[in-house]
Amino acid sequence: MSGILGIELRRSGALLAGTATAVLGVAGLYLLALTGQTGLWDQQWHLLAVFQRIMLVVLWPLALAAGAWQAGRDRRSRIEELLGTTPAPGWRRLRPSSLATALALAAGYLLVLAAGAPKVATAAGHPGSGWWAVVAVGVLALVAAGFLGLGLGRLLPYAYTPAVLGAGSLAGLLAAIEVTKLDDATVPGPALLLPFFTSTISEFQEVAGSVSTGQAWWLGGLALGGLVLYLATNRLVRLLAVVPPALGLALAAPMLTVTAFPVDTAAVAEVCTTDGGPRVCVTAAHSRKLAVLVAPAREGLRLLAKLPDAPASVHEAAPGRAHPQPASEAWLDSDNLSQAADPAELTARILAGAGTPLCARNEESAYLDVLRARAVAAAWLYGSHPVPGPAYAAAEQAQRDTMWKTLVALPAGEQERRVAAVRAAGLTCGDQAAALGIGAGR
Repeated sequence: MSGILGIELRRSGALLAGTATAVLGVAGLYLLALTGQTGLWDQQWHLLAVFQRIMLVVLWPLALAAGAWQAGRDRRSRIEELLGTTPAPGWRRLRPSSLATALALAAGYLLVLAAGAPKVATAAGHPGSGWWAVVAVGVLALVAAGFLGLGLGRLLPYAYTPAVLGAGSLAGLLAAIEVTKLDDATVPGPALLLPFFTSTISEFQEVAGSVSTGQAWWLGGLALGGLVLYLATNRLVRLLAVVPPALGLALAAPMLTVTAFPVDTAAVAEVCTTDGGPRVCVTAAHSRKLAVLVAPAREGLRLLAKLPDAPASVHEAAPGRAHPQPASEAWLDSDNLSQAADPAELTARILAGAGTPLCARNEESAYLDVLRARAVAAAWLYGSHPVPGPAYAAAEQAQRDTMWKTLVALPAGEQERRVAAVRAAGLTCGDQAAALGIGAGR
């Protein structure tokens, strides 16, 4: 069997399909580097696993077409009738090609994982626990596409079948994304029946184990149905090919109502300094960044000491962290931790909002006013305006300059009171622009 399998791998289209899967997958990972977006997958193992699954929107149709092309090999070679005269059962003759297809596609998918692994290994703060299941289901999804292509290719042995299956499935999957699109991406519902995920996740989330289990049932049934369709030698057995997918769908149905991407409690757990100085904490997902944060954070605490009831520690605020914020803590948004490279800029970001994270959302009317109030408060604490950080358009910078001049023209006690009010508002997710009382007609 091993010798026959080796021949299949060398002479069939299986190896080419696996190679194409690996090349396209690796290109999909690293093309993001051209626009600085590798953060979509290189910060955590779960991110890499999920991003690989997203790429199945292209790789799955490729595997389907490759399977159909493989199934038509005998017909293209005009030896179909000759092979039919051999005494060996047809399924035994077809088995090596199905195994070769599965191995090649699985190897191609795992090579994509291997290509991304070194970059993730240097950035991931903690290994996570369920990402391997997401990868395994991705392998199963690709193998299911290959087997389904084999089955449909044998059922419809025409020259145009591979092209029609590839292009048609790609169009169908893209249409399915629109049909299954929901406002709440954490509960995708029917979208979980697709072989790929329709959105990425953050480094603080994971794929629920029940989702991976349900998808394994569904995709496993689809793979078995395609294999039965390919190996079947009579019409009755081919009709039975619908049973495994139907059973898999029934077993997978309960997953459609679960929260697909819950918070990874291990990822948001805190890792803190233990050197006896003011405490600085980050999430386990960003534990490799703790050393970089310590000095800017302690400088931020020194500057925040200008305020009454000043905080004594700095903590990374992961998305969704519950308020109210303890008055004894300064919080730093996770986005700021990953975006600031310069220590002085990182200190300024800690001082934004007087040590509180941003609560206003981009779609809110007061969003820009809140950003300006937070920046002016940071400048007052830092002692100069503007603080280190990105440059703004001239019109925006002019508004911030005006707010700054208005603040520092007030008596010293009033300046302190207003900045302290910005912090108090931020502790409870209140209106920090109103607390500062400067700008936008206030």
